Amino acid sequence: MNRRTLLRGVTAGSLVPAASVGTATLGDDTAGTTTADEGASDTGTDTDPADGEETPVSVRIVELPDEITGGALLEWTVEVENLTAEAIRPTLEYVVDGEQAGNITLTVGPGETERPFPPSYRTEPVAEADEVTVRVEVDGGVDADERTVGLRETPELDPTLQFPDPELAVQPETTVQFEVGAVDPDVFQTTTWWIDGENVGDTLANPWQGVYYVEQDAHYWQESFETDGTYEVVAGVDVDGEQYRANWTVTVTPNGLQRPTIDAARPAAGTLEVTPDESVTFELDVADPDGTLERVVWWLSQADRLLGVSDVSGASDTATLSVDSGLCDTFQVIPWVITSDGTVTTEPVWNVSDPTLEAPETTTAGSNSDCPY
Repeated sequence: MNRRTLLRGVTAGSLVPAASVGTATLGDDTAGTTTADEGASDTGTDTDPADGEETPVSVRIVELPDEITGGALLEWTVEVENLTAEAIRPTLEYVVDGEQAGNITLTVGPGETERPFPPSYRTEPVAEADEVTVRVEVDGGVDADERTVGLRETPELDPTLQFPDPELAVQPETTVQFEVGAVDPDVFQTTTWWIDGENVGDTLANPWQGVYYVEQDAHYWQESFETDGTYEVVAGVDVDGEQYRANWTVTVTPNGLQRPTIDAARPAAGTLEVTPDESVTFELDVADPDGTLERVVWWLSQADRLLGVSDVSGASDTATLSVDSGLCDTFQVIPWVITSDGTVTTEPVWNVSDPTLEAPETTTAGSNSDCPY
């Protein structure tokens, strides 16, 4: 049984690594880049399948930084040399600290040397100096090379930009909403999330992240903690190449905080018959056993639209939202009920059905000409 469940966001995959996330400007983090000739004698970590045994292909790391700030995007360059008189198609496997970081297969002509597109890997922010080992293998270990890169301590994010408090205790199967605010709203910012050292996702993975950042000046992550234990959640914030770190310790215990609830909905939950040009007022009765209700965030699915945010408080309250138009057939209205402790409940309460459509089962979302999306 999984100890936790991923709710929102997935790691972006690509030809180069599963752990590679988007792009970033490394700035000073790339200073001190070591070439193969400079670094080989220092590390002593070149790996050969058997001393003195010739191989048909050779691989080596030729460029990578000596050190970067923890959380930065690590990039390196490798060279593949064909030692035979025929064209070959070797496969390179990239590994960072024992974690698979992608692979690529390429063609190398007889006696030629090729440099494939530089791979990349998002490092985890660190509270103190550390290091990672980058390794490349060719064709399952016919030849290999590895180097060590130092990680500088990552500066801590301003605590006022971190939500919720860094230490919290929740009951099993409770979902928590983590947020990091905009360091500079005018500068491009990405956030990558780790749970117990595992990269679980980033802000480039789904459109709601971008919408939430525009509307609320914050990136978010939702995680459901299923069983008792202690979990470490880390956010790595990249602001135009500058790195910041935020972390939370979550203790899951039967005596912890409970999740908020949705007790009643008006109009009635379920199918909502409405046309795209009609206005609707939604009401939601919400409650929190711990008495820390804070807000309700209203989403419109398919359109990836944040409809609004309603303030709530105390142990029970009613959230209200009026929508002038834009509720299209098959869309869902999904409220998030969030407490000041970070516990959250998300639920698709209303399913929109346009009564003017003759055969809604044969239409697609937004196919009605009156739908603005």
